Amino acid sequence: MVQKKAPTDMKATRKHKDFKSRQARQSSYLYRIITKAVKAVAIIIGAVIGIALWAVVRPILRGIGWLISILTAAGAIYWLMTL
Repeated sequence: MVQKKAPTDMKATRKHKDFKSRQARQSSYLYRIITKAVKAVAIIIGAVIGIALWAVVRPILRGIGWLISILTAAGAIYWLMTL
């Protein structure tokens, strides 16, 4: 039968152990807050860059779409005329 760990068992988990010194290193509360803040800032910056690129690239792709349509229509007309 497997015993459950007590919630007060403060043994370090594998990811918190430093195998060189054999001491547990728990990440601090401040470190966790900083990582969450950095993630939030990165998401905001990524969203701003994505929206800017979308606003610039979308009209270009629309123009290319029209160009492809016109070239396809011209090719189809030329093909029909040469039959």
